[in-house]
Amino acid sequence: HSTSNQTNESGQGFVEYAIILILVGIAVVAIVSLMQPAVGEVFSRFVAQAPVAPPSLLNYTPPPTFTSTPTPDGSAPLPPTATNTSPPPAPSNTADPPTPSNTPVTPTATNTPSPTPCGFGPHNLAANGSIRVQMEDFRCGGAGVAFQEVNNDGGPGSVGYRTDVGAEGPDLQGVQNDPTGGNLNIGWVRDGEWLEYEIIAAEAAGVDFTIRNASLSTSNPRIRITVNNGIFNDDTGIISLGSTNGWQDWANDVVSSVQLFAGSNIVRFSIISGSVNFNYFDIQPYSPTATPTPVTPTATPVPTDTPTSPPPVTLTLYSNANHDGYIREDGTSNTGDPNQTNNTSNSLFAGDYNGNDNEKYVSIVSFDTSAIPANATITSVQLRLQQRNGQDGTPFGDFGLGVLYADIAPAAGFSGSYTLQAADFIAGAAGTNVIVLSPTVNSDDWSTGTLGAGNFGLVNRNGFTQFRIHFQLDDDGDGERDRFRFDSADAGQNNQPPAPELIVVYSVP
Repeated sequence: HSTSNQTNESGQGFVEYAIILILVGIAVVAIVSLMQPAVGEVFSRFVAQAPVAPPSLLNYTPPPTFTSTPTPDGSAPLPPTATNTSPPPAPSNTADPPTPSNTPVTPTATNTPSPTPCGFGPHNLAANGSIRVQMEDFRCGGAGVAFQEVNNDGGPGSVGYRTDVGAEGPDLQGVQNDPTGGNLNIGWVRDGEWLEYEIIAAEAAGVDFTIRNASLSTSNPRIRITVNNGIFNDDTGIISLGSTNGWQDWANDVVSSVQLFAGSNIVRFSIISGSVNFNYFDIQPYSPTATPTPVTPTATPVPTDTPTSPPPVTLTLYSNANHDGYIREDGTSNTGDPNQTNNTSNSLFAGDYNGNDNEKYVSIVSFDTSAIPANATITSVQLRLQQRNGQDGTPFGDFGLGVLYADIAPAAGFSGSYTLQAADFIAGAAGTNVIVLSPTVNSDDWSTGTLGAGNFGLVNRNGFTQFRIHFQLDDDGDGERDRFRFDSADAGQNNQPPAPELIVVYSVP
């Protein structure tokens, strides 16, 4: 009986286990069926809210879920049939994807605007065109921008023309003896000085610069031209200009194949060494020098009786002691003082008397030029004045009295007579400022200047040729006496050195 009971109990336990497992399976299936829609909805929301979703996720539809139906045991009622449940479709993402914020934007290229024009530039150069730029028309901006100027160089600055810079500007003086024109020229240049000009070029091109300049035969000026447009630049290197025979003896020097760039170009003229005056410069299209085709020369017999040209004649003249002398201004009247007119002194003066009276000195020198033949062709005229002892003050330095000039008188003299008179101080001249005389420093230095070829006709071949020596300014405002003192004819014997000299070179047929 006990064995039978044990057998019955084992069978009963197995049935109970089976029932429990079936019930657990049914519960699991029911829970999964209930949870499936919620899981699908969460997944769909996640996909819809993604910043940029792949199409495969946006169109994702979960597969239908089925609830398994257990096999009825015949006695139990049939459970309801499971339906095919699908989650709601994901909302379509119709908005365009945003443009990334770090997408680079290509900037539109613009030309750098030129500075506001002032009265002295920019200077416009048309395509394949030519322009002339006066050297006094350097660009605006002042020292360190438009120019570099050495102080106390004896020049007057830019007073009277460039009011934007005044006495601080580059030194200007009036142009004489240049048949090509020009009002003012740059002078008193020193090593290290420079000037800048703005040139607006319509196109990039190589050009020729023709520089109108003048200098002494011993000056040996050297310059450099640079071009800068902010991106590109050009540099000519050091250029030697050909010396002429005086500060107003003008000539051209051509600097070929300088590169200008389209738009604004800053052209700088730098003084490397030597002294030179500048009138203007021309910019023209570059013209390469053509290589000549060699030609076989044909021998031409030379006549044995061809006359040779006569050698030039050099005539050195000394001022006349009876005519030369100095005249001091009568106060500020701009007339000569008869009581301050002297033709017997060993010294002649040009400059100012003192800063209080503002009285100016002028001197007259006279040369007998009647020895020049009427048929002679004059090729050179040079005036020479020798500094006597020390100078009074600083006529060529300090604030400076400007340029030392020589006027030339009519054939009969400044006042209709060769004899020194107070009226000679302001009398009319046949030519004004026809000679520019060089500065001196030490005793016995020579102040020299040449007469331009255009004024050779003013040399009187029938008598005396008179000159009036004077500075550009009446007074330099420093409150001191500033005079250039030079020897008169009375300082020598029989009108010999160290009297003022006039050297005339001529030729005759």
